[in-house]
Amino acid sequence: MSEPPLLSVRNLKKFFPVDRRAFRHDREFVHAVDDVSFDLAKGETLGLVGESGCGKSTLARCIVRLLEPTAGEIEFDGRRIEHLRLRKLRPLRREFQIVFQDPYASLNPRKRVGAIVGAPLRAPRSTIRGPRPSSRRSPPPPFSE
Repeated sequence: MSEPPLLSVRNLKKFFPVDRRAFRHDREFVHAVDDVSFDLAKGETLGLVGESGCGKSTLARCIVRLLEPTAGEIEFDGRRIEHLRLRKLRPLRREFQIVFQDPYASLNPRKRVGAIVGAPLRAPRSTIRGPRPSSRRSPPPPFSE
């Protein structure tokens, strides 16, 4: 039997009103995120790729509840979180991580995609893990009078 997903998103939607006039009954909405569903198992990584303005950041912000979703279900580690109050949500946020991409620093048009994506895999182990504990400098001794 397989483990349940760490993160499960079902039919997530986020709509933003276009016209904010108070007495208008036929409001229009921008459908920033419309009916997104996926499961993410423990140890997996999810990368959202798409055109600028397609809703990638909005989706991420809805999942970690920086934005309130319009509709849908978000389940993290077996617990529904889409309607949790901030007090109960705050400890869970320590488990979340969003990495926003800097488009100007990420892809060099002069390089092939395989070279860019494969670069971290070819990096020496010491570069990835940092210096060994024995090579770290100890703090200077305190001043004596």
